[in-house]
Amino acid sequence: MTREHIYTPSAAEQLSETIVFAVAETKGVDPLELNERLYDCINPDALDRLFAPVKGDSAGSVVFRMAGCRVTVESGRTVVVRDEESSQVEAFT
Repeated sequence: MTREHIYTPSAAEQLSETIVFAVAETKGVDPLELNERLYDCINPDALDRLFAPVKGDSAGSVVFRMAGCRVTVESGRTVVVRDEESSQVEAFT
């Protein structure tokens, strides 16, 4: 079973923190138990600035991998986390 979760942080939440918690929840582990840190994959400060809440329309997305997950950040600060390790295991069972 492929696990995919969708998150939309509030304007007060840092996007980078939301991503760490989203990946950990998708993997079913504590955030401190992840085998990669966000800064190993992408610059968290740049990500927070790029997707800072703004008025009006914005477009774009960023895709990267973290801890065996594909993380997509879309305009509107929507975070989609897909556990690629579980989908690969399923394909071979």
